[in-house]
Amino acid sequence: MVDCADNVVQAMENATVGNQEKASKMKDKVKDKKASAGDKSGVCELNPWPAYIQERLTLWDKLKAQYDAEIASKPNNPITVTLPDGKAIEALSWKTTAYDVARGISQGLADNTVIAKVNGVLWDLDRPLEADCKLELLKFEEAEAQGVFWHSSAHILGEACERIYGG
Repeated sequence: MVDCADNVVQAMENATVGNQEKASKMKDKVKDKKASAGDKSGVCELNPWPAYIQERLTLWDKLKAQYDAEIASKPNNPITVTLPDGKAIEALSWKTTAYDVARGISQGLADNTVIAKVNGVLWDLDRPLEADCKLELLKFEEAEAQGVFWHSSAHILGEACERIYGG
């Protein structure tokens, strides 16, 4: 909304040649409108959130703590990660992630990788590798990576809708 108002002001300044007074009044009017809008100009979340959102967050925290404890208890044995070009990388089971491998190659690769494939199975970038494996790092240009990206985006959109409209 603010960008639109700024564009109107800019257009008025650029379009007005002979009537600077009118342009100045229009500019002041837009500024007043922006100032009076305050926080009301954006979309509002439900406040307070529905109870189910806190229940989900509590359940998430509990399950995440259990998962983290389980992963921490696993042995960190040496494993070999084989890349599509045949290069072998030494790593640790239950500790090294696909993201770690990508970052070891280059930060740019890590930043542009959407999802990994471990032995042909889609694998989250932050999920630890479990044993010797073949690793592929998929960028957005690949169809499977796009599918994962759009699926994740749908979850984010769903959460946004719940926060605004309720479930």
